[in-house]
Amino acid sequence: MPAKISERQIQYQQKRKAGNCPRCGVKKKKSYTFIYCEDCRAYFRGYNKAKSEEINNNRKIIYNLRKESRQCPRCGIKLGRTYKKIICPQCLEKQYQYIH
Repeated sequence: MPAKISERQIQYQQKRKAGNCPRCGVKKKKSYTFIYCEDCRAYFRGYNKAKSEEINNNRKIIYNLRKESRQCPRCGIKLGRTYKKIICPQCLEKQYQYIH
């Protein structure tokens, strides 16, 4: 792959104008409506799914660790012993403002 962004953009446009897949360069059928070929689309779907699962798992781990150590799961502020809620007052206020 070229180092400069502009070179990649030029290659992308050239492949696309020629009727090829911009990622791998495979010739597509004229009736095919998508920009990328079926193999590249499958790759992107698989990559995005795996990345999303990884991010969600990391978020769950952080949430549970903070919850166990009496911290706000969103921002990590230490909560007092007498505080009954899970989320700190600042994050609750942000949530209420977002909802209303």
